[in-house]
Amino acid sequence: MNAASSPAASPAEPAKHGLQILVVDDDKATGRWLQSVLSAEGYPCRVVQSPEEGEAVLRNELIDLTLVDIYLGDSNGLEFLKRVKALRPGCDCVMMTAHASVETVAHAVAEGAIEYLGKPILIDDLLALVRRLEMRRQEGPQEAAAELEPSPDSAIVGRSARMLEVYRAIARVAPSEATVLITGASGTGKELVARAIHAHSRRAAMPFTPINCGSLSEALLESELFGHEKGAFTGADRWRRGLIEATDGGTLFLDEVSETSLSFQVKLLRVLQEGEIRRLGSNTPLAVDVRVLAATNRDLAEMMQANRFREDLFYRLSVVTIPVPALEDRRDDIPLLVRHFLQDFKKRSGREVAISPEAVSALQKASWPGNVRELENVIERLAIFSATGEIAAEDVEKHRARRPAEAPAEVRATTLREMERLHITRALEEAEGNRSLAARRLGIERKTLYKKARRLGIDLGPGE
Repeated sequence: MNAASSPAASPAEPAKHGLQILVVDDDKATGRWLQSVLSAEGYPCRVVQSPEEGEAVLRNELIDLTLVDIYLGDSNGLEFLKRVKALRPGCDCVMMTAHASVETVAHAVAEGAIEYLGKPILIDDLLALVRRLEMRRQEGPQEAAAELEPSPDSAIVGRSARMLEVYRAIARVAPSEATVLITGASGTGKELVARAIHAHSRRAAMPFTPINCGSLSEALLESELFGHEKGAFTGADRWRRGLIEATDGGTLFLDEVSETSLSFQVKLLRVLQEGEIRRLGSNTPLAVDVRVLAATNRDLAEMMQANRFREDLFYRLSVVTIPVPALEDRRDDIPLLVRHFLQDFKKRSGREVAISPEAVSALQKASWPGNVRELENVIERLAIFSATGEIAAEDVEKHRARRPAEAPAEVRATTLREMERLHITRALEEAEGNRSLAARRLGIERKTLYKKARRLGIDLGPGE
């Protein structure tokens, strides 16, 4: 048989899956793309453009998964989500939008959505989600998502993939009573995350009390948090209720919790374990009901190894950990942040200032060691000194030229580990290899220097 008469090899058929999928999106191109991707993987998929069409499908067909766009023309995808749950209680719902925020994610979860996809949707993310849901259905039903009450808008701004992860985490953890450890560099917005968790929790109507642990001495911090009785110390001429007691029923946010002493950490651990406090100068325990959120810009694992942070407190605080990305890792959010800061400037000053696309591009290329806080300050400064009412690329370049010069690349440290390694190496060099002298200058014991050197890969060389 010659090649012309031989039957053509047919492409392999995609494996058939039992998951029936409905896509509701008023954008026809997106609907067609989703259908082609899912069908190519063997998933039966229907696509409609309106909530009315979607309801008709749900009434007549057994749908397992619905992908719903939040903005459906004049309709609201969240309202349609309620109809899905009424018509098909066992149907899983995934919301989609190009305009992600902590509020939309939280509200979607509140209405029963099990996941949230930001647009443009990545094929790998979509298929991984669908396969996970299919596997979950094969293993058995899961508990429904907990309800959330609607809450005021937060000040968190960002639509990047990294920020969407933060929004998801907030939406999932907010309804619970779990303690949360929020990590990230200074200026990334850790307190905003804590406020969003509180705002979307059942404690939202109760106090949210932030306190910066690094700004107070141990004695003052203890008095502020636990309160004191009259005569507990010099100057205590009357009893005073502490912030924990005043926050009863609400949320306590401990910023820079890594800066607390070991003795204070023991007392904080008691609050978490026993749900009670003792005012300074009192032996009577007081029951308190507070949810504790904590934040740090330091590596607590390294601090535990150095015996500067209690391991038991770490595990109590980090039931859930939410890492907040640095601005360097979410540069796509810079245009959105700039627009937000300029709008905020207009509200406060009554003066409208625009920014050129070239200036925004220059800001995206710049380095931001101070993260979002630094960007906000720069935008306000540029807006104040803008003579033409528009921030130009030249203005951004002039600002960058006035910034302090960075350290040479060979000595610049970008992480806490690198900073510590550089500090110890310099101390050893200045001590000409004398380990005892270097340890004294560093304020640590010689055996601690050995431990740090091994962990950081520092060659101590022949010792004295």
